[in-house]
Amino acid sequence: MLPFSIGFRVMLTDMQTMFFALQVIFLGGYVILLGGKENLMAYNESSNKTIIVIVLATTFLFTFSQFLLITAYPTLMQEFSINATQVQWLTTAFLLTTVVFIPMTGYLSDTYSARFLVIFSLVFFVIGTVIALLAPNFIVLIISRVIQAVGAGIMVPLVQTILLGVFPFEKRGFALGLLGLVVNVAPASAPSLSGIIIDIYNWRALFWIMLFLSLAILVLAHGFMRNVTEQRESKLDLFSIILAGIGFSSLIFGMSNISVLGFSHWSVITTIVLGIVMLAFFVRRQLTIDPPLLNLFVFRKKMFAISTILVFVVAMLLLSMETILPMFSQEVLGTSAFLSGFVLVPGTIILSVMSLVAGNLFDKYGGRRIIIFGFLLILLSSMLFSILGADGSPYLIMFYFCIFMMGIGLTMMPLVTLGFNSLQTSEISHASAIGNTVRQFGLAFGVILLTTIISITTNQMDQPYEVATFWGMKYAFIVMSVISLIGGLLSLMLKDEQE
Repeated sequence: MLPFSIGFRVMLTDMQTMFFALQVIFLGGYVILLGGKENLMAYNESSNKTIIVIVLATTFLFTFSQFLLITAYPTLMQEFSINATQVQWLTTAFLLTTVVFIPMTGYLSDTYSARFLVIFSLVFFVIGTVIALLAPNFIVLIISRVIQAVGAGIMVPLVQTILLGVFPFEKRGFALGLLGLVVNVAPASAPSLSGIIIDIYNWRALFWIMLFLSLAILVLAHGFMRNVTEQRESKLDLFSIILAGIGFSSLIFGMSNISVLGFSHWSVITTIVLGIVMLAFFVRRQLTIDPPLLNLFVFRKKMFAISTILVFVVAMLLLSMETILPMFSQEVLGTSAFLSGFVLVPGTIILSVMSLVAGNLFDKYGGRRIIIFGFLLILLSSMLFSILGADGSPYLIMFYFCIFMMGIGLTMMPLVTLGFNSLQTSEISHASAIGNTVRQFGLAFGVILLTTIISITTNQMDQPYEVATFWGMKYAFIVMSVISLIGGLLSLMLKDEQE
């Protein structure tokens, strides 16, 4: 049986690699055959197509890097003699840094050219990657991730501003659908591909690959990237940066410790309260100074406000589902760790496809109907998960997850596009920074909320661990169903607006 088991695992690994390749092929084929002539070839300046390639490749690089080390955690724990809580700081430090820098991108986009910011981001990524390659200990490795994340914090919201500056108004759905494909492929493919590389070589090989890719994109950006944004007089408010940095860092740090220390622990309460107070001061300051670091007056536009709230809801549901399902497969259904991760692969492909499809549907029919239908699919899949029994099949989970990801694909980027369409062009850079900050908080908050529900249920139920875990996850799925219903009802308030 052992040779068969090894052979089956290798086959699944090859299938994961094949699925990733199909995603990349689909992107290229779609752009050329379906979207190419109508969308990318619609510009008189051929340099626009090069800009699109550069910014999408850079965004893929940063997003891919954020999830690259997850598979390497066991190896890093052994090499640096650290525990599971400590190794998580490789991801937490990256996230904290991006959240601190994202609010600054409104000012940076107003002050510096898109060309300068893209090259600046890539240079920081290269420096961080080189430090990671040479890291003699765990502290230096964390520092390298912080340096890499500086570039990511600038680039992630900037790419939306650049794409909306390059594409015409009537093609915004396609533009952000293309971006949705890139940012969805990266986190799904990173753990699988990095696992293969680590098995063959070692964890430092991951950074050698990142260094080669980042240098290639940097050379391309230096040679062909040009400015597509408008610069205007702006001022950097250092006090706002301090408030935002302390507020976001404290809040995320406190929330991330709830599942470990409990909500009532003094350090959790202190850091969360500090974060809320600092962010309250930050918001008040943005509404009173001129010019603000982050223009919060964009929330006066009703469609932007509603769409941003719904982006938060979708982000909560997305990462929560991706986190809970592998746990459900292993702890309740008793599947292997490998198979529990593999059940997410088909759904990820569906999400990638639907991101592009939704973008084109948005350009033709508007976003409201697409988003409402997407929330119906999310609600349906969440309800199906909530009635799934302890004797369910992992392949049934795979099918339900495909429905869920189809709904995510029909909601996330159409919501972003609908919100941007209600704004003036000069407001988009600040709106992009706000939207990405809200999305990052949604990702973190959703996982913390639902894993806390599971942990509390597991600890308090006087039942065997597997039974208590099953009920904890069932309660989590029920909460997700309620959140999906609220999101669906709120989506009925959306309206398609024209510039």
